Amino acid sequence: MSVLLDRFYAGPLKGMERKLLTWDQAPKTAWRATDLFSRRGMAHVIQHYGAEHQHGDCRAVMSLWSKYFLALTTYTGVAHNLLADRQLPLDLSRLGVVLGEDMLIDALVVEDTSTPLADTRAEARFLPLIHDTWGPAITCMAHNSGIAPRALWSNLGQYVDYLVGQLHTLPAAQHAAEAGEQLMTLRKLADGQRNPLFQPVRHCKNAEGDIEPIRRVCCIRYLLPGLGYCGNCPLACREKPEAQPPRRVANG
Repeated sequence: MSVLLDRFYAGPLKGMERKLLTWDQAPKTAWRATDLFSRRGMAHVIQHYGAEHQHGDCRAVMSLWSKYFLALTTYTGVAHNLLADRQLPLDLSRLGVVLGEDMLIDALVVEDTSTPLADTRAEARFLPLIHDTWGPAITCMAHNSGIAPRALWSNLGQYVDYLVGQLHTLPAAQHAAEAGEQLMTLRKLADGQRNPLFQPVRHCKNAEGDIEPIRRVCCIRYLLPGLGYCGNCPLACREKPEAQPPRRVANG
């Protein structure tokens, strides 16, 4: 790994780099991502992970489950993209996933090492992740659960926003943080398509006057028994005054 990646994984996301395995390191129970992100795979997730939540609203079940996949692909794929200018092979057609007994994703399985980015412009550098990893996964999760895709993109956006905030605390990583921030200010990507990660988070003052991130779309976790609104829910925080985006943000 690069020096910056080493420093990044020594911080709050310490150990995240160990969530990236090769096929010879992965257990035999690892799934091909194309099998997991299918009608049958999603039904398996909803049935077994849903049991952890009393088989509540399957849209909320899928939203909660998606966060583990979206967080892990962000904290590995986006970190390598921004800090090393390299693309991890995370497209669903080549990716594997390791599931725990609770059906949550424990690790990602890749076929080979990363490759240099083909285009380092902010509007282009994330296209492989958006089109080949997150896009098809989100489409599949939404289609098989009924949740709105924009809620899942919002789940993803809060992790990208958090990662960028962490980069601002990392010496010599300001250029990487700025590239990540730029992604979230673009309405369109290099291919002319709408950017699904455009302004996913608002930065607002809480009652103590501190700045905190508030997502723009609710993740609907409150629909599950025993779970309330999350700490950065827009439904619970509509009255908070909006502030200018901070250079450093806390994880919401």
